[in-house]
Amino acid sequence: MTHRLPLVKLSLLRPFVGEFHARGIDPEPVFDSVGLTEEATLDPDLSVHVMVATQFVENAADVANDRFLGARVGAKLDLGGWPILADAEARATTAGDYLSIFIAGANEVSSSATEYLNISGQTATLGERRTFKPTILPAQNDAFMLALGWAILQRALRDGIDPSKVTVVVSDPSVLPPEFDLMHPVKGNRMGFSIRFPTAWLSSSFDARSPDLTPMQRRDADVGEFVHSFRQVVRAYIGQGALSAADCAVLASMSQQKLKRRLAAEGTGISKEIDFVRQEYARAALFETNRSISDIATALGFTDVANFTRAFRRANDMTPTTYRSLQRTQKDGSAE
Repeated sequence: MTHRLPLVKLSLLRPFVGEFHARGIDPEPVFDSVGLTEEATLDPDLSVHVMVATQFVENAADVANDRFLGARVGAKLDLGGWPILADAEARATTAGDYLSIFIAGANEVSSSATEYLNISGQTATLGERRTFKPTILPAQNDAFMLALGWAILQRALRDGIDPSKVTVVVSDPSVLPPEFDLMHPVKGNRMGFSIRFPTAWLSSSFDARSPDLTPMQRRDADVGEFVHSFRQVVRAYIGQGALSAADCAVLASMSQQKLKRRLAAEGTGISKEIDFVRQEYARAALFETNRSISDIATALGFTDVANFTRAFRRANDMTPTTYRSLQRTQKDGSAE
């Protein structure tokens, strides 16, 4: 029998790095505590023993002085650029299809845990079972994975979930933030998390959102792991004013020249990726908030509204005002 070491990609630590930078906390002490470097997390080919990553996450919560850190980061994880979920978006017709496709894809690349969807009568269980026994309590890791699993379940069910009908199981319920209280948290063992919910939910029709995405949004699901990780870094800072190539190199913990070479190997560049995330931010701000166009332009580092409008029109084939009006008209129409 062939046994695989329980390894995880170092790039999976990027969301925690991004959260530290967003909070203005230096992540270097956390990396030092487990013998890693921040730069290594940008290499999609590097893996580490899962217990190193587990210790990193536990130490990160201590350094951030936030016992809810794992759950907070997991809940904010960007699912839009995950190829496994993009495949599920394209193929699923029911919520059960969506979860099954995700699980099949996830288990092809994981050696540290097995994702599963079990059905027993009127109860379905989505969860993860570790292939090894952790030597420390994986409290933050469980909270992170539970929050991620919950986000995936919400995506599968298009947010049509009654939390009071859900039960969640983790190794340490005390690290779950208050919003999980409605889900009846239960203390489990160290071997993984689970989410129990009514089996009937699995037959819910899955209305794919992919056709409504712009070409730029769809492209985010097609990039390599390094580019996706870099975009996550940029997303943490894009709304804080002008972001230069030099700034991005500092955030990525590598020289500007090295970052340029890495992105060029993926068929893109620093300025191109900054613009991608900038337009992504602009669309979301126009659609999801009532902020003025001037305020959005300033947050993105444009010197005036006219420059922002020209850049937005080039990327989206319409002005910011037209985009906001069109998106809200479509939203109002779908709600009728």
